[in-house]
Amino acid sequence: MNRALYLALAGAASLVAACSSPVASAPATAVVDEHSTTKLLGAMAALTGFVAEPLYLDGWVRRIDRGEATLDAYIDEILSTQRFSSEIMPSLLFGAFVNVRNYYAVPSAFILKHPDPAGPLYLRAPCAASEAVAVHPWWELAATVSVCPDAYRPEKWTLTAGEQSYRTKMLLSCDSQVGSPELETKSLCGCGPNLIRCMRDEDQYNELNRSLMDEVKHTTQYVVQHDLPMASLFTGNETFRDRNAQFYYLRQHIGAKEIQDPSAELATLSSWPEDGKWAPREELSPGQHAGVLTAPQILHWLPDRRQRQRGFYEMMWCNLRNSFGATTHKVLELNTTGNIAFVHDSWEKLAHTELCTNCHARLDYGFQFFLGYPDSRASTYFTPSLQSGGSGALYGRDISDLRGEAVRTPVGFAKLATQQPEFSACMTNHFASYVLGDQATTADEAAIAAAVAKVGTFKAPMRVALQLYAEKWRQAGKGGVTPPPTEVAIASSTPGPKGGVVVNPALHTTLGKLCNDCHDKTPYTSDPDGNEVPFDFTGSELPRSLMVAMVDRVAFGMMPKDGPLDEPQREATVELLVDTLWSDPAARLEARRYYLGRGRALPAQQIDNAFDMIDQRAHARPNLQWGALERGIWSDQATMTPGFLTMSALEALRACTAAGKGGLDDCLARTTTLDTLSRWPR
Repeated sequence: MNRALYLALAGAASLVAACSSPVASAPATAVVDEHSTTKLLGAMAALTGFVAEPLYLDGWVRRIDRGEATLDAYIDEILSTQRFSSEIMPSLLFGAFVNVRNYYAVPSAFILKHPDPAGPLYLRAPCAASEAVAVHPWWELAATVSVCPDAYRPEKWTLTAGEQSYRTKMLLSCDSQVGSPELETKSLCGCGPNLIRCMRDEDQYNELNRSLMDEVKHTTQYVVQHDLPMASLFTGNETFRDRNAQFYYLRQHIGAKEIQDPSAELATLSSWPEDGKWAPREELSPGQHAGVLTAPQILHWLPDRRQRQRGFYEMMWCNLRNSFGATTHKVLELNTTGNIAFVHDSWEKLAHTELCTNCHARLDYGFQFFLGYPDSRASTYFTPSLQSGGSGALYGRDISDLRGEAVRTPVGFAKLATQQPEFSACMTNHFASYVLGDQATTADEAAIAAAVAKVGTFKAPMRVALQLYAEKWRQAGKGGVTPPPTEVAIASSTPGPKGGVVVNPALHTTLGKLCNDCHDKTPYTSDPDGNEVPFDFTGSELPRSLMVAMVDRVAFGMMPKDGPLDEPQREATVELLVDTLWSDPAARLEARRYYLGRGRALPAQQIDNAFDMIDQRAHARPNLQWGALERGIWSDQATMTPGFLTMSALEALRACTAAGKGGLDDCLARTTTLDTLSRWPR
C-alpha cells in the first residue's frame, strides 16, 4: 500500500510539472499519433461527462472514416447523456451554489438528539420521559415519537423584537438560523407542529440537503434534455424535485400561513414520487417563483439580500461584485450602525452614493424584486405582506444605465434580466471558457454567441463549442501551435523625469484603443483606501506599480472589464507592456514565459467529473465523498493545480484498491492520465 501511495502521488507530482509549462515555451509543432481521432472523440466525450470505452470510440471512428456517420452525429449522441445535463451543466452554470451544502436553508442545529433508544427526543437539553409529549412526525405521520416540550412548541412561529438581539426590523421566523437552538440562549421556538422544522437525525439532515441540491441539478437536466429555452431555467414556475424537496416547499407554505394542524398538507407527500417529478410550485402571491432562483438551494445559499442578489447576477450575468473604494467612512455615512446586511432602509441612498453606484444600482434596485423573501438568516419562507407593489427598475453597469422596469416580483426580475445582453454573453462565456479555455478567439465566441441567440437552448451552443474544439485539436495536430515569441528591440525601461515608466508610442496607441474609454480621469494612487478606479492611462509616463498591475490584469483576462482580449491581441498587448517594463533580455524572457503563458496549468475537468471518470476506468463503485473547494469554482478558474492532482491521485488509489482487479500499478496509470483529468489533454 505504501508503494502504491507513493506511485499515485509521484504521478501527481510529475503531472504538476508537465501541466504547468507555459504556452509560450511549447514546441512549435505537436506530435500526432495514429489514434488522434480516437483520442479526440474520447476527450469530447469526457467534456460531456461520458466515459467512452475503446470499442465504442473505435466504432465511431470507423463509421466516420467510411462516411457512414458524421462528427455532428457523434456530438449529438454524447450531448444526450445523462451526466451532461444533470452534472456538467449545473456545475457550469451554478458552481458552488449547487455543489456546496446550503447552511441557511436547513440550519444544522435543528437536528433532534437521541439520548438513548427509549428517551424522548430533544434539541437543547434532555427531559424526563414523564414530561415528554407524543407527536406524529412529518417523516412518518402514522408513527408516534416522544419529544421534550421545549423542542415541540407547535404554537410558536415568529420571534418578537424583545426576544432577539439583532438590530433589525425584519420578520424573524422560527425556521431560521436566528430562531434555531444555535443562537437561542433559552428555548424560543422548538420544532413546530409535526416537528416540521426539525430533522430526525443527521442522516435525514444530509438527505434533505442532497435533495435541495438535486432539485437544481434535475431541473437543469429537464430543461437541457427537453431543449427548453435557457431563460426558462430562471423564469419558470416548475421544477423537478423529489419528495424531500417537496416537503421543504410544504414547510415554507405551512410556516407562511401558520397552519396549526398541517397533517392534511403533509399527507400529500405519500403520493409524491420518491424519485421526483416535474411539477409547478404553489404561489402565495403571483410571481413568487422564478425558476431555480427561488429554489431553496440557491435562494438561501447566501444569507443577506445584497449577497443573494450578487449571487443571482454572478449566475445570470457572470458579473462579480466590485467593492473598490467602499471605505468604512463611506459605509458609516449610510446608517449609524454601519450594518448594511440587516439594515436595508438606506438602500436607495447606497445605490446613489459615489463609488457605490456601479454595483449597488444593480444590487439594491435588484433585491426590491425579492422583498417577499427576507434575509435567509431571518426567515426561509415567502411572506406576501413584505413584497413591494408596482414596478421596479433594473440597472446594468451603474445608476446611469437603466435597462427597463418590471413588476416587482421575482419572476418580473428574472424575465427582464434574461432579456439583457449580459445574460446571453454570460451563457456564451460558460461554453467558451469550459470547452475552449485559453484557445477561444473572438471568432469562436461569436460563433457560440450566434447559437445562443438563434436557438436559445443549452445543447446548441455546446454543440458549436465542441465543433470548434475538434477543429482546434486537428489544427494542433497539423503543427498549428503558436511558436514562442522572439526577442524584440524596444526602448529601455529607464525611469522617466517623474521616476515612472515612459510609455512608448506603440504602447500609447494600444492603450488609447483598448483602455482609455474608461481609464482617462482619476490619477493613480497606491493608497488602498484611496483606490478611486479606473486610473488614468493617458499620460506619457506611468507609475511602475500601475503598469505591473496592468500587465497582470490583461495577461490573466481580468481586463478589459467587458471581456478578455482574443489570443493574438492579448499577446501583442502583453508583449508591449513587458518590453516597456523590462529592458534586460533575461528578465524579459522570464516575464514573457510567465505572462504570455499565464503561469497556469492546463484546464482541469470539473472535479466530480474527473472523480467519476477515475472510478469508471478503475471499474470501482463511485464514492464522491471529498470535501473539495474545487467544487465551488467556475470553469475558467479550474486548472491542474497540485491540490487537484493530489486529490485525483488519492481517489485513483482508493478506486483501484476497491476494484481489486488487475495490477494496482496498471490501474493507477490508466486512471490518472491527462485524458482523464484535463479538458485540453494535449
